[in-house]
Formats: sequence, C-alpha cells, structure tokens
Amino acid sequence: MAYQALYRQWRPQTFSDVVGQKHVSTTLQRALEQGRLAHAYLFSGPRGTGKTSMARILAKAVNCEHPHDGNPCNECRNCLEISSGSSLDVYEIDAASNRGIEEIRALKESVRTLPSACRKKVYIIDEVHMLSNEAFNALLKTLEEPPSYVLFILATTEPGKIPLTILSRCQTYDFRRISTEDISDHLMYIAGQAKFPLTEEAADLIAVRSDGGLRDALSLLDKCVSSCEGSTLDAESVQDLLGLTGKEQLISLSRHIFKGESGEALSVFYDILQSGREPASILRDLLEHFRNLMVCRIDPDTPELLAYGRLSDEIKKDAESLSEPYLDALFEALHESLQDLKWNTFPKMSAEMGILRLCRVKGSRAADSLAERVSQLEKEVESLKKIISLKNAFPAPSPASAPAPAAPLEPSFGPPPEIPPFSPPSAEEKPAEIIMPKAKPAMPASTPKETKKLGSTAKKKSSSIEPAASTPAANAPSSLIDPASYSGIWEKVLSYFKAIHRVEIYTCYRKGTLIYANNARAVITAPQQFLVIMGNNKSYQTIAAEAFQKIVGSPILLHVVLEGSGEEAETKALLAKEMESSAAPTPSGKEEPAKNEGGYKLVSKDEIAQSDLEDPSFKEALKMLPDYDIYEKD
Repeated sequence: MAYQALYRQWRPQTFSDVVGQKHVSTTLQRALEQGRLAHAYLFSGPRGTGKTSMARILAKAVNCEHPHDGNPCNECRNCLEISSGSSLDVYEIDAASNRGIEEIRALKESVRTLPSACRKKVYIIDEVHMLSNEAFNALLKTLEEPPSYVLFILATTEPGKIPLTILSRCQTYDFRRISTEDISDHLMYIAGQAKFPLTEEAADLIAVRSDGGLRDALSLLDKCVSSCEGSTLDAESVQDLLGLTGKEQLISLSRHIFKGESGEALSVFYDILQSGREPASILRDLLEHFRNLMVCRIDPDTPELLAYGRLSDEIKKDAESLSEPYLDALFEALHESLQDLKWNTFPKMSAEMGILRLCRVKGSRAADSLAERVSQLEKEVESLKKIISLKNAFPAPSPASAPAPAAPLEPSFGPPPEIPPFSPPSAEEKPAEIIMPKAKPAMPASTPKETKKLGSTAKKKSSSIEPAASTPAANAPSSLIDPASYSGIWEKVLSYFKAIHRVEIYTCYRKGTLIYANNARAVITAPQQFLVIMGNNKSYQTIAAEAFQKIVGSPILLHVVLEGSGEEAETKALLAKEMESSAAPTPSGKEEPAKNEGGYKLVSKDEIAQSDLEDPSFKEALKMLPDYDIYEKD
C-alpha cells in the first residue's frame, strides 16, 4: 500500500476530531440535531485550520444512515464512500482551476438532477474567492434558491474578495488559527499513536513554526520523522532539518549586540554560517528573536516562548533588562538591513554590516528610557536659556551713552586677558595680529561687528571702513537656518529624492542627520566613510541643491562629514557659536567701536603694511583663517 502523508492519515473524521474549532463544530452539531440545516455555508479562515475537513464531515453527517449526536458513524455505505471520495452525490470543486462561467453553468445543470444514493447532493467549492465575477453572477440565483436536496459549502482564505451578494446568502463561520498548545498536544498524541519518539521541545518548536496551521505542523513533523527514523526527534534535530538558527546561538548573538561587542557578535555570526545557514535566514531568525523579546516584555506568559523550551527563563531575563524604545530601534534597524539584503549582490557582507549597525544602537538598558532622555534634553535647554539670559543681563554699551572707555562690568571678572600675537616675526616691525576669531555667516551685512569680548566701549570706525555697510545684499554673509527646523527640512529633502525617482541619492543620504544649515551651506553626518565619499559627489550635491532650492528657497551646497569625527564636532561648535552670536543684543543702526580697553584697533587688509603682508607667518594665517577680522595693537 502506498504511503500516505501524516496530514492525510490523521484527517478528522468527526466533529469531535477537529482541533481548535469547537465554536464551529458545536454549532453545526446542534443544527443537525435540531434539523435547522441551512442551504449554504461559507467557511473562512487561514490555511490548514480544518475548513475542507469540516465540510467533508458535514457532508457525511447530512447523509449518514446512523448518525450519533450529530456526528457521522463512519461505518455506513454513504460515510465510507464520502470518506474515500467515490460518492456520486458529493462534489469537490477547486475554484482556482474551475473559475469560469462555463464550469458554473455545468454545475447548475447538475443541480437539477436528484441524488443517486444520498439524501442530499453536496457541493464543496474550495477557494471560492478565485471565481470570476461572471461566475459569481451565474451562481447567485442557484445559491439563493437551491432545490431542497442540495447543500452548498464554500471555503475560502480571503472572504474579502467574495461579493456581498454571495455572503448575504450564506451562513458564515470563521475558522481561527489553532493555538500553539493545541497543535503541540496533537503532535504528541500522533507521535504516541504512531509510536515514534518525539520530545516536547521539538513538538513546541514545530507548533510555533506552523503559525497556527495544523496541516503545516503535520507536514513539518512528517519531514522530520522521515529524516530521523529510529532516533529520538529532539529540538536540535528539528532546527537542523528545518534550517533554523539554534536558540542558544540567537541568545548569544543578541547579548553581544546588547553589549555593543561587535567582534564577538561577528564571531557568533560566522559560527552560524559555518553550520550551513544562509545570511538572510540568520537575520530573519534574529528579527523574530527581537520580536519575541518585545512580546515577552509585554506578556511574559506568551505561547511564543514555547519554542525556547528550557531557555525560556533566559529570554525573560533579557526582556526585563531591555527598554522598549531600544528593542524598537533594534527591530527597525534589522528590518532595514533585511530589506537591503534583498537587492544586495553580496548578502554575507550586507549581513555583517547589519550586525555591526545593531551593535552601535544606543541605550541598551531599561535605565535609558525615553522619559529619561527627554529629561536630559530639558536640562540642556534650561542650561542654554541661562547662558542667553546671562548675556542679556550684560549688553554691550552704545556709543552715545559711553563716549569714554568704561571700567569692567564686574570687578570679579578681572581685566581682559592679554591676547598673544599669532606668530612673532623676525623683522623689527611687528606684523598685525589676528585675534578673536568670529564666524561671519551668522552676521547680516548691516549688523555692526561685535567687539564686546575685547571689553571695548564706544568709538566709531574711521570713514575708510564705513562704506562696507552699504555693500549689496548679494555679498551679505549667509544667515543661519533655525536648528529646530532641521529635521523637517531634511525629511522633505529625502522625499524630494524619492519623488524624482533618484533612489541611489536617497539611499546614500537617508541615514544622514542634518546638523548645520544656512542659506548657502548645509552639513550632514553619515555613519560610514563610503557614504561620506558618495555624498560629496558633485552630481549628488547638485541634485541636493535643487531640493533645497524648492524647499527653503536657496540652492544650498550640501557637505557630508563622518559621524563622530572632528569635522562633526567643529560644525556643532560653529553652530553653537553662531546661535550665541545671534542671541546677543547689538545696538540697532550704530557702528561698533573700533577700539577696546586693550588698545586693539580693527583694520582692513588695505591698511596693513606691505612688509606685514609679505611675512610668511602672516600669509599662512590668512590662508587658514580667511573669514576672520584683523586687529592691530596701537
């Protein structure tokens, strides 16, 4: 006799045998006992949950010669013929391959004839949602008023695709996913009846992998039993046969990620690769592990932990020690890596980079909760407010109110420090000294330059400097864009790249963070060096300038720096300095004094002696600091 698959050998034969669908089987049994059978039923639900088996049991129960409490006897001629599929009065139709109007017309012709041996003719239409609209319309009238000896049973996995006119003419029953415990218990029962050794951990693992479908679970069990004939089927054997990553390896890999130990994490990853797993499979299993940690943190008694067996307590410990925002960030980062892996020519390399990115995700412990991060940000904001209020409390005096040099504002501050020259020359005459660097992009053209840091009081500039205030707006320094709007502006820039279908530019810049922007220049950080190189490509910068032109009205030049580098620190320092300069009060419409208490005078390049200009140290200083003011000591 030919071998039959386990799901066919153990197909339910009575309502009592159906696993996990008691709400349906009990209702149908009572309807049969009370003689309240409908003319059409619709069974809907996920695959492998018993829809077709329930339809066959109902067909047998309707035509059984000796029913017992609504269940078929499975011994009479009608029951045996229906079970073997040889009954002339029970029709099983696959709507996926018989979806046209001609097949439905043939069905309508068949409905007119009386049953040959049974009390009712039963039509079981599987995957009924695959019928065409014309076929549904042809079936509609027959389904609404069929002969008294006809019973329709429709089965589908997608009830949303069935017309409402069909749904309204059927009694609908929803089949649920079978619980992990019910599937595991049923597998252990079958193993006991079939006399092959199966451990509970292996049964739990198969039950979790079947995702609520008993037929899928029996198919997996059949595969494992065929490979391990004569030996005990345990969880390790199931993992090897199904190509799953071991739970101990997943726990070890995840813990190294939590601690930021990138080297150890890659070592575990390579060990898993050596066992024959594919990179994509490893990342998928790790993604499922992170999901289980999140679910366990919310519900420690979740059935998903059955797949971990004796390691369930370890999972609970890890879940308790991790914060939900951190797990969410890990899940999102790993999901992005899996998406990138689909289009990557080198899956192993992409998987390695994905694991390294996971190791760099911040905030692994529960102490790093979102509330504490917000509290830290609030403290920083308060500190900035105090700095700004302190500057407002000591504004620079106006030229009209202080014609003569004033004493220091607070005696405790002491005299201003003596500022050494940049580099003493060898010539007899001392060259001009470059002091007090001051970033110009934050200062508009008509705003007087600030010399408060030198302790100067009122005195106007000489007439030779005054015309600089009337230069055209095109030559005005760049103005800083509000840092609070950086996130929104950058999101719009990325959306612009997608809108014009420049996926390669979007992919290059999407992990960047905007840290500085004025109406001429913007700086973003990138996590990898190759993204910095790609991002500073002129063709990419041209498209980015077009995006900024549409969003902020200026063709801003975009520059990319490496995350955590010195360039990032310098850019942030420049931003803080420009914000501080823009927050400091300056007298409106008045020139800033040219002298201070230390005897320093602001000079232009034309006023500097030729010998100073030819000095090598002075030339080098001008190259290094092209945007700074020049002061000369009297």
